[in-house]
Amino acid sequence: MPRRLPHFFARALPVLLVAGSLLRPHTSQAQGYAEGIGLSYEVLPLKMTNVGEHSFRADVFRANIIVPVAVAADSSRGLLLGASAETLRFSGDRPGFAVSSVYGLSPILGYRQRLSPQLELTALALPALNSDLRDVRGADVTWGGVVRAAYRRNARRAYRLTVGYRQQFYGPQYVLLLGVDWRLGERWRAFGDLPTTFNISYAAGPKVNLGFNLNGINTAYRLQEQDRYFQYQQGHYGLFAERYLSAHWVLRATAAYAVTRRLDVYAQNDQCPATLDYIGLGKAPTPLNPHIEKGAAFRLALSYRVPAP
Repeated sequence: MPRRLPHFFARALPVLLVAGSLLRPHTSQAQGYAEGIGLSYEVLPLKMTNVGEHSFRADVFRANIIVPVAVAADSSRGLLLGASAETLRFSGDRPGFAVSSVYGLSPILGYRQRLSPQLELTALALPALNSDLRDVRGADVTWGGVVRAAYRRNARRAYRLTVGYRQQFYGPQYVLLLGVDWRLGERWRAFGDLPTTFNISYAAGPKVNLGFNLNGINTAYRLQEQDRYFQYQQGHYGLFAERYLSAHWVLRATAAYAVTRRLDVYAQNDQCPATLDYIGLGKAPTPLNPHIEKGAAFRLALSYRVPAP
């Protein structure tokens, strides 16, 4: 990395924070730092029990890059450009669950305006191509967008409010996130955007952090077969350990348990009336596949970070 790159990311820190928390599952999420580049691998051991006991797995690969582009000399205004990609692959004994692989591709386009030293607004467009890529067409593309207000009360505490809307194959998804970034002391920090993300981090050493995190996902992919869709919903509560390999490159390992998990196939017109973040409102659709149990998840991630001020 060029020496000027850390300063480049740091100047656009508020924009990167917005993208990191809103593009999930396409980027890792954090408000204690800006993440400009991210690579991750996650494995989900899965099990069915209501059609006999069958064990299989999902392998999840994700990558993203986010680049800020200043449009004002004082960095009070800027664009956010980038892209993200993901693949979910299923393997093993899974009768009645015909999904093999699904993919997500998303360009990133945002605009940020600093109104005062304490207040900043950011708008982010959220187009996405989510499908099994067997018969790509316009119906595979969904649209949406969000607006976020960020207020820094003091050097140790900041708050955020995010509102927005996204098309999803399972129905309309409304976004309402309440965020905080709070330095609790020299070693402790709490940050995230509830109800989808939250982290409590403890600095165990100069290069090592330990902590707890919540990671919520609710997305869907169009399937070629009979115009069905596949929904992936999770609420993972986990413990992590991470180490800085250099001043900005970080390797994090996470072990989590899915308090909420939905890996289900539905008919195209069987949708939820509305969803708030990853919480369904109204009568849920009826899955066409056997029930998949909750369980563990293990994740390894490599990212390029700039700490928040």
